[in-house]
Amino acid sequence: MPTPITDAAQLPPAFEKAMNSGNLDEVLSLLAPGAVMRTVTGETVTGQALRDYTAGSIAGNAQLSNGPSRIVAGDDIAFISEEWTLEITGPDGNRKKATGTTANVARRGQDGTWRMAILNPLGTAA
Repeated sequence: MPTPITDAAQLPPAFEKAMNSGNLDEVLSLLAPGAVMRTVTGETVTGQALRDYTAGSIAGNAQLSNGPSRIVAGDDIAFISEEWTLEITGPDGNRKKATGTTANVARRGQDGTWRMAILNPLGTAA
């Protein structure tokens, strides 16, 4: 089990490390209950669909690279933005590369652990 995230600034590198290691359970442990994600195709996923989307990324040998994070945190909520690059093997077998700037929201639970509640890799892009 990964070390609990007690500082919102620890979330982006922990997410990058978990994704790049291909550890689905570790990635999912960084998500808050009821987390929602806007995918790079613009679809919104939560629950089993979010798990399946993440598993598909891992199956495609996703390699995530995050730039420096910009974080604004309050008592139990944080806004996290950063540039990212993702390389992944698509269903056609070709390696693809995508980039963007996130607009994510993290929430601190009653146990003091920060987790991603809203993942929006496209930020304000349409």
